[in-house]
Amino acid sequence: MNASPFFTEEHLMFKDTVNRFVEEHCSRKYARDNDVRREYPFEAYAAMAEQGYFGLCVPEEHGGMGADVIYRAILQEGLARYAFDLGAVYGLTCWGIETLLRFGTDAQRAKYIPPALAGKIRMSISMTEPNAGSDLSGIALKAEDKGDHYLLNGQKVFATAAGVKDNVIVLAARTGPPEPQRHSGITMFLVPCDTPGLECRKMPVLSRRMSGTYECFYTDVKVPKENMVGELHKGWKILGAFLVAERIGGAAMYVGNAQTAVDDAIRYAGERRQFGQPIGEFQAIKHALVDAATEIDAARLMTYQAAWMDARGIPALKEASMAKLFASEAGLRATNLGMQVLGGYAQLPEYDMERYWRDAKQNTVSSGTSQIQRNIIAKAIGLT
Repeated sequence: MNASPFFTEEHLMFKDTVNRFVEEHCSRKYARDNDVRREYPFEAYAAMAEQGYFGLCVPEEHGGMGADVIYRAILQEGLARYAFDLGAVYGLTCWGIETLLRFGTDAQRAKYIPPALAGKIRMSISMTEPNAGSDLSGIALKAEDKGDHYLLNGQKVFATAAGVKDNVIVLAARTGPPEPQRHSGITMFLVPCDTPGLECRKMPVLSRRMSGTYECFYTDVKVPKENMVGELHKGWKILGAFLVAERIGGAAMYVGNAQTAVDDAIRYAGERRQFGQPIGEFQAIKHALVDAATEIDAARLMTYQAAWMDARGIPALKEASMAKLFASEAGLRATNLGMQVLGGYAQLPEYDMERYWRDAKQNTVSSGTSQIQRNIIAKAIGLT
């Protein structure tokens, strides 16, 4: 990484700062303990806010540092070193802040951005429904205009961190008919998770155990008109506005976690002896670990190439989707290998590999499945 053409000396200095922060506030033991207890990482989140990390890419006039997306990718790679969730909770609030910066009103920015930067509130995004996953144009949760407010009725599912204390949900809802264009008629709203009529039920899912995955039921939830984000019926524009940044951040986190999985497997292979020698000396294991290390390095380069392009205003949708696709699948292959190398010990929480594997499996599904990424890339390279 130090020799990468995508980094300045300042980027590398920031990387060192992130490394120290992670070992102090997002350590292996901290990640393991919170994952086992299925507890939200409030302490780590507060430490991120204290460092000003939620304002990393926020313009200085809004209280941020005005850094480029490469800095954030470096941070997200580091935060996810021991658990993807530790990077995810950071990324969710960043997405909410940037949504308000670009599409919110002055009043919304004044109300929500300062406490979000200070870590006093969290933000999350809620799009998926039982019948609207990869095809988000199928969103059906209804927002009915009642004059001075909207009344929300419907259901969301797989909503990461939706029910966490002091969370504000950026909600995608149906405000108009989907015809003639299926993407029309969707509007975004800000909905605090303690709003009357909203019930968030935590789901016992395989991964994302720290941030929590929720099924949310909206029953006559009253949301004031001033909580609408952007234009009426134009929510699809907001949903698509940050795809490149989201995929770069996701890829960086996949790389960070997969690198730890490979490092752990290499270390174990050097210590575990069978048939009179370390198992890492057997060609079958040695070559497999070499392949995994090579793939993770390639994924990292793809990720920072996309970040470098985005930081310079160069369109990078194809590159970001390629990075997301390759990094997520390379991470799954690496953690599968780690589970095999560690054998029975891989299934124990104190060896961490099962956590890496659980998160890696989900990474090929969330934020656009591998199949959806291939469709996007196909279109970008001229295929239909």
